[in-house]
Amino acid sequence: MTGAREEKTNKIWWQLFALLAVSGMAVYSGFAFDEQKDKFWPETEIQISVFNRKPSGLSGMQEILGKAGLQCKTWQLPYRNLSDTNGMLVIFQPTESLSELEAKQILDWVSKGNDLVYFDHFSYKLTRRLIDKLDIDTKDGDNLTDAKLPATLPKAPEFEHVDNLLVSAERRLKGGTPLVADKSGAIISVVKHGKGRVLLGTAPSLCCNRQLANADAWPNYQFLCNWLSTARGAVIFDERCHGFSSATNVFHFLLRGPTGLIFWQLMLILAVAVVSTAQRFGAMRQVLVTRKISNLEFIFGLSNAFRRARANTAVLEILGQNFKHRLCKALGISPHETAENIVNAWKTSVHADTANMGDLIGNYERALSKKHLSDSELRTIVGTCDKIAGTLADSKEEKRRSNS
Repeated sequence: MTGAREEKTNKIWWQLFALLAVSGMAVYSGFAFDEQKDKFWPETEIQISVFNRKPSGLSGMQEILGKAGLQCKTWQLPYRNLSDTNGMLVIFQPTESLSELEAKQILDWVSKGNDLVYFDHFSYKLTRRLIDKLDIDTKDGDNLTDAKLPATLPKAPEFEHVDNLLVSAERRLKGGTPLVADKSGAIISVVKHGKGRVLLGTAPSLCCNRQLANADAWPNYQFLCNWLSTARGAVIFDERCHGFSSATNVFHFLLRGPTGLIFWQLMLILAVAVVSTAQRFGAMRQVLVTRKISNLEFIFGLSNAFRRARANTAVLEILGQNFKHRLCKALGISPHETAENIVNAWKTSVHADTANMGDLIGNYERALSKKHLSDSELRTIVGTCDKIAGTLADSKEEKRRSNS
């Protein structure tokens, strides 16, 4: 009996080892497959990051700089820690808008003798917080798609071995010293800030991976290499603006990579095994419901349940979140913005005179903090929201008619 028990235990350990090996090979082969697949399939999200090896990424530019002998590293820490390093910070099309404090911290670091490269479309007000502090404005221009533009200062060191650049842009810069421009205005400009410099551009796809296969776009990489080679320190690619952050917890760090995928795959297999062994009466069967409830009856029943439970607060929160998303979409801002930013955006909109957004948000937050919300208070807040929503809808309809 003892020998049979030991043999069974050893068999279980071999099975676990084989399962781990198969899971690991599946994960790593999946990574290799995804890498090859991404070269042909269209991207669902544009992320101009050195961690992105897809056509929109900057991984190729980072490899070129490494072969050119430049010291490159990535930044995933808060910007207040920039004071501990020197060099040139590179920001391409942030997926998260810089806050007022972050923009100030970056520019303070530049003024001490460091450099900044900042390329973005600058289409929204929240994306212009940094350039506003530099007294740089933007304007609309002709839409360019892979257009060849000559250098405004061809004899400058930055344009060594560069005849022209292949540029795609929609906005133009107003201010600074233009380096690349067309008849609509400057696309790339340099601004002096304190002891440092800021290179601004409205063409964030200037050196993305998809341009590597285009020989006409190779001067783009030469231009950026020339500029980054003047860094008074390391070339720092900002990945914090793309949502990446350094994990201080070792388990969190490991779970983000292949180790984490293997772990969660094994946990899923274990969960399926536990659920399977817990089936006492065979496989589950679907029970057919002979009586169907109409949609209207369901709505009446749900509203009756909310009223009996005196859940006006829950009703207000559901309606308020829906109104917030519609409002932020109309204002052209993220629904994750703070109440203060939403109020400021409302004040600068054409609908600012129709309602006091600050009072509405204040009343909404006070109502959510109440344990029991009366019907009259709920109707008052919802009525104000409906009035604003109607104004936004009318404005949208008028704009559509004028365009047609």
